[in-house]
Amino acid sequence: MILRLTAKALIMASLVLFAGTAMAGDCNTDLNGDGATNEADVTIFQSALGKSSGEEGFLAAADLNGDGTVTAADYGIFLSCN
Repeated sequence: MILRLTAKALIMASLVLFAGTAMAGDCNTDLNGDGATNEADVTIFQSALGKSSGEEGFLAAADLNGDGTVTAADYGIFLSCN
């Protein structure tokens, strides 16, 4: 429960810190490939949050800034794309 609250707090902080930071070409946020970005993609993103390349659960498609770790910065890009 604490981890979930911390992740939500991190995501909320990203709204403030990284809103509007998306660059052209970074906006492929349909993580499950169903043709739409929706709640299912948010859930997938959240499951990858905090994971780095090489770790179980890392999803390269969620690493929108390409730094090798899915972070609040990536979530900020994800949100600004939608």
